[in-house]
Amino acid sequence: MLSRAEIIDEILTLAPAGDFGSDPAAVRARLWELTSTLISSYNADEPITVDPMDIYRQRAVPLEAARLADFLRGRRVLVTGAAGAVGSEVVEALANRLPTGAILALDLKESPVPAGAEDRVIPVVCDIRDAEATGKVFAEFNPEIVYHLAAQREPGLAEFETAFTITTNISGTRNIVTLCEQYGVDIFVHASTGKAARYYTPDVYAGSKKVAEYMIAELAPTMTTKVGMVRFTHIAENSIVFDDFRRKVANGVLNIHEPYRLMYVQSMVEAVALVLNTTLYVDDGDATLVTVGDLGWPLDILRLALHTIAISGEEVPLCFMGLPAGYEKHTFLGQLDWSAPWKTHPMLNALESEGAHLTDDEGMMISRPSRPAVSVLAEVDRLCSDVEASDLEDRDTHKRRLAEFLRWGCKATFESSDAVQRMRMLMWGCDPDVLAREGATVGELGPVVPMLIDSLQGVQFGPEFATLNADRVARTLRSLAEEPELKAMIEAIDPAAKPVSASA
Repeated sequence: MLSRAEIIDEILTLAPAGDFGSDPAAVRARLWELTSTLISSYNADEPITVDPMDIYRQRAVPLEAARLADFLRGRRVLVTGAAGAVGSEVVEALANRLPTGAILALDLKESPVPAGAEDRVIPVVCDIRDAEATGKVFAEFNPEIVYHLAAQREPGLAEFETAFTITTNISGTRNIVTLCEQYGVDIFVHASTGKAARYYTPDVYAGSKKVAEYMIAELAPTMTTKVGMVRFTHIAENSIVFDDFRRKVANGVLNIHEPYRLMYVQSMVEAVALVLNTTLYVDDGDATLVTVGDLGWPLDILRLALHTIAISGEEVPLCFMGLPAGYEKHTFLGQLDWSAPWKTHPMLNALESEGAHLTDDEGMMISRPSRPAVSVLAEVDRLCSDVEASDLEDRDTHKRRLAEFLRWGCKATFESSDAVQRMRMLMWGCDPDVLAREGATVGELGPVVPMLIDSLQGVQFGPEFATLNADRVARTLRSLAEEPELKAMIEAIDPAAKPVSASA
């Protein structure tokens, strides 16, 4: 009997990038045989009909209901994106479990009103990209608390609706933040994504969310409004991936990106609790960043695909189409802080781990978002203006401008962060032993590596450099210097401590 790896290799050979070749009927038949065998293999571990999402739906972050009730009692609350999956649940929780005053539910389409809350929930149809119309809503309602969940949130769709995604997730968010300060809102909570933790992210959805984070993080210290940001990951009850798999099964072929991909998943209960609890953790000054304290084990996407086929009862073959443009094959492990177990969190990057801490119940991780030390606001305005002025269908221009901004922001973030920490990040991600273990090459890690190396050129390290493992530093730099395109940059790095004067 073939092993799982052998089955996967044959599927990849039979239908590279999902292409069934010149004899599609024969290829389809063999693919189904292989898929069926793979289902049987997984079924031996655990019944394949068991929904792998169930374990995530059962998890919860404790809602700090008593403290929230004291704080929110009688307050006017505005929820953007209130017709969405998370937004509607936030409205329901506010209306039926917390003693808020009026709740304005704003969305592009009319938001549902929870039963029994008709006298408190006011649905309003409004486009947050329209600053004038949104301003009228603020002026009439005069909110005290704003939960901002409005966004284009589907990564696949974002690659096609580039202008809508950028203008909604960035321009629209800019409008909401500006209005919060203008109308004296007490607390603003922004829903972001764990993908924004990446130093550099090439996809439109995550990239637009990262730009919004940069913008909010810069504005927060200048605002009287207290600011919080919540990073979500994949939500089990609102699974874009699961829905996509079901559509593909209905169409007769289920193709997924790659066979060995994992994703983190959380429950809707966790998402709602994170949004509302953040209200209690914001403070004056820097934006407060909140995420789930413990995400547990990630989900095997291949198991989810096979489960979707198995419960359909149809003979639907599986194949692998490869990663979309812009996605890296391997994760840059310098993304995470590996210096201590409690610092390694999939929703925080290594620059955000310092000072991060769990809440008393350990349900949430509290941190601060990383950002460039230079102002990003003018660049954000230019990016949004360029996209708004361009042709709606000019996706290449939109993606190019967003990528330019993200590269600039990543470079500026690196250059404004601690140099020793950057060297650690380079070792964590590019040590030749690490790369060999991951089966990766430097080139497969994307542009973040040359940007990180570039930020270390000419740096004069102080005595704290002695905390690094000198042999590992030397080994990593020697290995990177073997890459022709990196050699000159590596030679411009001097891995030695320089004396630091008392006045420095």
